[in-house]
Amino acid sequence: MFTCMIRLPILLLTLLLPTLSFSKERYYSRFNTDAFWQTLVPDSPGTTIRVSSADTAIIVASNREPAPGQLRFMSEIRGDGTIRYFIVYSRAGSWHIQQHSSLRDAINVLPQKDKDWIVYTEGMGKIFTTDLDRGMNLAGQYGVHVLLLDYPSIRSSYKGYRNYRFAYRNARIAYKDFARVLDTFRRLRTDGDAGSGSISLFFHSMGSNVMRKLARKDMLVRFNDTKWVDNIILNAPCVPRRRSRQWMDRIHFAKRMYVHYNSQDRTLKLARIVGFRQILGEHPKQPVSDSALFINFNTLCGEGHSNFLSLYGRLHVTREALLHYNTLFHGGAVDLHDATKYRKTAYRSIGWDLLPAGH
Repeated sequence: MFTCMIRLPILLLTLLLPTLSFSKERYYSRFNTDAFWQTLVPDSPGTTIRVSSADTAIIVASNREPAPGQLRFMSEIRGDGTIRYFIVYSRAGSWHIQQHSSLRDAINVLPQKDKDWIVYTEGMGKIFTTDLDRGMNLAGQYGVHVLLLDYPSIRSSYKGYRNYRFAYRNARIAYKDFARVLDTFRRLRTDGDAGSGSISLFFHSMGSNVMRKLARKDMLVRFNDTKWVDNIILNAPCVPRRRSRQWMDRIHFAKRMYVHYNSQDRTLKLARIVGFRQILGEHPKQPVSDSALFINFNTLCGEGHSNFLSLYGRLHVTREALLHYNTLFHGGAVDLHDATKYRKTAYRSIGWDLLPAGH
């Protein structure tokens, strides 16, 4: 009996992981060609650059091991815990990139200091250039400043299950490096050096492990003294469901916290099978944290997982999803009284459905 229980998940992995691997590789392989890496134009550190309000620009805080002198100058593995800061901006069909010695120096290059901020952490499947693409798209589509927390979440030489384990391990330890980034950003904001716009922390999929580990490792003391963040968004969180209520109840530094889930999320379904555990973003279960508002994306997005960006080679996201995210990314609260957009969900009575137009 026990042997059969083991064989069934292994059989499912054998059947499903090639599909997962193919979809990820097809997407990120475009960003790993020599031609794409050559579109990154390095600006020498210390050189004065001018980023205008017409340029899409983001700040990147990366814990990757660098590869100096190589075309692929940021590797696919985690470094020694050192954070390297970059400003990336688009101009004339290229992405310019310049390394800075500190987050303060990088922020000082940005125009329009008082724009709204998103501190953004991605999930599985991102080499350095793929993460830049996500961050630049987020900044461009929503008109916000982005601080991208970049960690290695795929190896181009790995396949299937090995890549899943690699990504999950790096997501779970990334908090050790990014806690300092968040603390620095909080202090810069307190000192008036990061503008006056709203602040949202956006953790997508496996990236939600950063927030989970900060809470579970009792590292929130430095953040919880004031409500300095407008919204924390756990988007399709690929984290264990077990004891999620306990760690979420420890978060007190945001005015609001949202959990976006989808009981039919195909990506999280695969993650559940591979990881042999229930996933918060797929199947939340009562009792849930009173600190968070749960939004069910299933009625609007079916099996969708990344419902917040229109990306190369992907279906465009719906207008209703864009409007929902736009509200949160600019520091607002969703209007649950608007019956054309939200209704109480029937799924385990956990939160609200996000509705398609005319539903």
